[in-house]
Formats: sequence, C-alpha cells, structure tokens
Amino acid sequence: MTKGRSEQVANTRGLLLRTAERLFAEQGISSVSNRQISEAAGQGNNFAVGYHFGGKLELVRSILAHHNAAIEPIRRTMLADLGSTVQLRDWISCLVRPQTDYLDSLGAPTYFARFCAQITTDPQYGRTLYEQADISDELITLLTGLYSALPALPPSVLEIRDTMARNMIVLTLADHERACADGAATRSWSEVSDQVVDALVGMWLAPVVGPSDDSSPA
Repeated sequence: MTKGRSEQVANTRGLLLRTAERLFAEQGISSVSNRQISEAAGQGNNFAVGYHFGGKLELVRSILAHHNAAIEPIRRTMLADLGSTVQLRDWISCLVRPQTDYLDSLGAPTYFARFCAQITTDPQYGRTLYEQADISDELITLLTGLYSALPALPPSVLEIRDTMARNMIVLTLADHERACADGAATRSWSEVSDQVVDALVGMWLAPVVGPSDDSSPA
C-alpha cells in the first residue's frame, strides 16, 4: 500500500508539473492560478498544487529543478571535454548548447524555453531562473571561465552586456521552441545554438565606442 501510494503521489506531482509548465509557458506565471492548474490536470481537489508543492513559488522552482537536473549532466560532460586551451567561444558553447541539446532530445512540443521566457518578464519570479547559478558547481566553473576570458570592460558595460546575453539566450530559445510547436521551424536546435553562440561572441568582443558610466572626464 505504501509503495502504491508513493507512486500515485509521484504521478500526480509529475502531472501537475507538466500541466503548470504548459500553462505558464502559454499564459504567463501570474496569469495562471493554482486552481486552474489543478483543474487542467484533472484533479478533483482544487487545492492539489498547494497540497503537493505548498505554493506557486515552490511549483516554479520544482519545474526548474526538474529540467536542470537533466541539463546539468550535459554541461558537466561538455566542461570535462574542454581542452587545455579554452577560448571564449568554448565557454559560451558550454552555456548555450546543453540547453538546446536537452530541448532537442525531448521532441516537440516542449514548453520549458517559453516557461523560462515568461519568468524573465515576471518581477515576482524572475530571480528564480538564476538561483541555480548560485548552487551549481558546473555553472560557477563555467561563468568564472567565461568572465576571465572577456576583454577588460567597464563595469557598467559588463553589466548591460550580461543582461543582453541572458535575454538573447532565453528569448531566442523561446522563439524557436514556439516555431517548433507550430510546425514553422526552419532551423534545427543545433543551428539555433550555433547562431546564438556566434552572436554572443560578437557581442562580448565588440569594442566599447560610446561613453560609459565608468569613464572619467578628460
């Protein structure tokens, strides 16, 4: 009985996670209530989300943790395969490609990229998307290597380019995922990954020709 109950709970949690991810991806995080998720998942108990996860924030974190648990081993392997001489492009590839390889492995339709894009525009949950970077040894290693490979940049330029890089990755992957779901994709996930990496390398290495907040008057 205990094993059967545990399996039932796990199946219900999985169903709620998948349903919430789809609804969040399509409608936004704040626009979807826990009650709507429970109903869409076919749960007679309208408080199923609260029972299994405690609240929406915990649900969002659980969705991210579920996918990151599959993405991180891909990134770990890529980092381990880096040679003795590592260029900026290599670090950026280790940042982007694990996500695209993972999404490609799931087959269409997927919702995770669009879910992540919705998080970035929601002030209440935006921070959760990047919490993993604070606890992942792989991401800490990757970001340390990436920033050390950058040219010297004024802090204000570094900050805005960092934001641009995050937005480029999240929103480009979300756009491609949407195209895949609609049957309108003209490129593969691998091609999208290559183009994002190319664009990020160009952005990070672009010269600073305008004034920045850190420049001193002549």
